[in-house]
Amino acid sequence: MTSKLVLRSIFRGLRKRCPKCAQGSIYLRYITPVECCPSCQEPLGHIRTDDFAPWLTILVLGHFLVPGVYGFERAFTPPIWLHMVLWGPLIILLVLGLLPHTKGACLGFMWALGLSGDEQQ
Repeated sequence: MTSKLVLRSIFRGLRKRCPKCAQGSIYLRYITPVECCPSCQEPLGHIRTDDFAPWLTILVLGHFLVPGVYGFERAFTPPIWLHMVLWGPLIILLVLGLLPHTKGACLGFMWALGLSGDEQQ
């Protein structure tokens, strides 16, 4: 296993494609993985990303949203209701939009390492 394989699998997952062939979709529905790739028949349904994908989504969005909210506050000093009206829906939309991509990246990463998500310590 090389780092090139891992990176390639992560980028394919980001595009919501099979980490092996990059042809088939990895999702049956929103973030429900298919049992196996429709193109190459690679089994993917056994890989459990659990909390890895939401954690990564929060980590990535936090690095963009916190400075944005802070800069907005410093520049305009808006009332709190405007923050809630503006940032609440924006955060929800960004999380829902990014989650399938981060889950795909996590799935690709775990596939490249041969992990299934139920390993014991």
